[in-house]
Amino acid sequence: MLSGARTSHEEPAVGHEHIAPFFLHDDPWNLLRLYHVYRLALAGLLLLTVVTEHNAIKLGTHDPHLFSWLAASYLIIAIISNLSTYFEWPELAIQGVLYVLFDIAILLGLLYSSGGVNVGLGVLLVIPVLIPYICVPGHYSILLAAITGICLIGMEIVLASDLHKSDSSSLTHSGILAAFILLASWLGNRWIRKASEMASLAQRRGVDLANLSQLNQSILDRLESGIVVVEHTGVIRHMNAAAWDLLGNPGNWRSKPLAVFAPELNHHLQHWLEKISPRPASFDIRHQHTTELRARFTQMGSQARQTTLISIEDTSEQREKLQGVKLASLGQLTASIAHEIRNPLGAISHAAQLMGESPLDLADKRLLQIIQSNAKRMNITIESVLNLSRKKHPKRERIALKPWLNEFLRDFLIQSQLQRDQIALFIEPADTTIEFDPAHLHQVMWNLCRNALKYAHDTPAKLHLDIQGGTPTHTRDVMLNIIDNGRGIPEDLRQRLFEPFFTTSTRGTGLGLFMSRELCLSNGANLEYVALPTGGSCFRIVFSRAHR
Repeated sequence: MLSGARTSHEEPAVGHEHIAPFFLHDDPWNLLRLYHVYRLALAGLLLLTVVTEHNAIKLGTHDPHLFSWLAASYLIIAIISNLSTYFEWPELAIQGVLYVLFDIAILLGLLYSSGGVNVGLGVLLVIPVLIPYICVPGHYSILLAAITGICLIGMEIVLASDLHKSDSSSLTHSGILAAFILLASWLGNRWIRKASEMASLAQRRGVDLANLSQLNQSILDRLESGIVVVEHTGVIRHMNAAAWDLLGNPGNWRSKPLAVFAPELNHHLQHWLEKISPRPASFDIRHQHTTELRARFTQMGSQARQTTLISIEDTSEQREKLQGVKLASLGQLTASIAHEIRNPLGAISHAAQLMGESPLDLADKRLLQIIQSNAKRMNITIESVLNLSRKKHPKRERIALKPWLNEFLRDFLIQSQLQRDQIALFIEPADTTIEFDPAHLHQVMWNLCRNALKYAHDTPAKLHLDIQGGTPTHTRDVMLNIIDNGRGIPEDLRQRLFEPFFTTSTRGTGLGLFMSRELCLSNGANLEYVALPTGGSCFRIVFSRAHR
């Protein structure tokens, strides 16, 4: 929670006695290691002036032996300090204070052996007195600066006594250098305090921003609608659980292009960026040619071609609600029409039956036969429409698709008198399941297979059916194709295939495909015709898994 996170990062007290150490790096050992590298380089340069004949600044003129010994010792201590910081032993505070004391003592000794502050090495004392600020809190640096200044002035007094010098310029120089060291330490103390306060404030603001970002992400992840955040380069930045499910559970989607998992969605995104952005817009999309989605694109930020927020919704639930309302209205209408038509139709059929019992000539018998056949056909049409309206409340069950289709095809082969090798079944994965009313699914499959048997070829012996199903890549829905090797359907008739009472045969009512699609829609699925470039017909059922 935001409140809990805020209380766990209270603002530290900033005073003269408790200053939190300020680090420029995440690891405080890095600064200490950098300082030890500087010490190693300085010790190497000092030792180099001893072993070479060129000594432009005249180091070690007062006591060359002491200078050589201190330079060699400084190099050894610098090597040891680098190793100790590499292994991080002893602890940071001990190393920071201990090695600084060594540095101050050795630098004072080097100044003494070189004849005092006039040699120009005194400024090197500024750096060691500032190092404790990165290791331990408090005013250790100011204390060290004061001690260093006192030792510096005392050293000049001793040198003046040893050399019997009455010139006060060296003593004045040492006093100015001591004051400069104290001033640098005091300014460093103020800067460290301000930097510590800013670092503490930045840390608190960082925690607040992190909590706010986590809260926003948590809200996005719990939304029922899918949310996808895409960079202007097309790379996915974030995807919540609902979008992950709608797009077919894509694996390892982070920092991958949207086109890899949803090419149709990416196509509309590019169109929106080029033609419509920054105005929000919505599009109906058929994801992977199966799942029907509605995507809304919204620009995040004020600059052009910035991050895009894509809101994705599954339209199957809305489609089912509309389908339920339509079937309810259809049921009321068909019940009224059937009642009004069946009474006169029954009277016509009864009168025709009575006429058939009377002696008639051949022409009258032919007319009577036409009356009876058309009355029977009209009665079948009414029954079909009534059956459709009665089945507006499907009873869905979990169905294992492959075993169910095997059982259905066994019955269909017996009743249609086809051979087993005329129908091929392929379901991948084999354990694919759907949610559908078994009676409705049987009626849909029966209509589709019977249509192939009646209209694909003149003789059933030439028919070959391929039934293929499974889950395509990057989609959650199951697809089932019923493919025949027949004549196919002309392009000018495809748009009217699922219209009620549309038929190209005098033997049908034109309600088979219409009823099949309505039954699919009432079960949250969809039935469509897919044109094949190789000929034949393909009817595709897309089973939605939105209700799981």
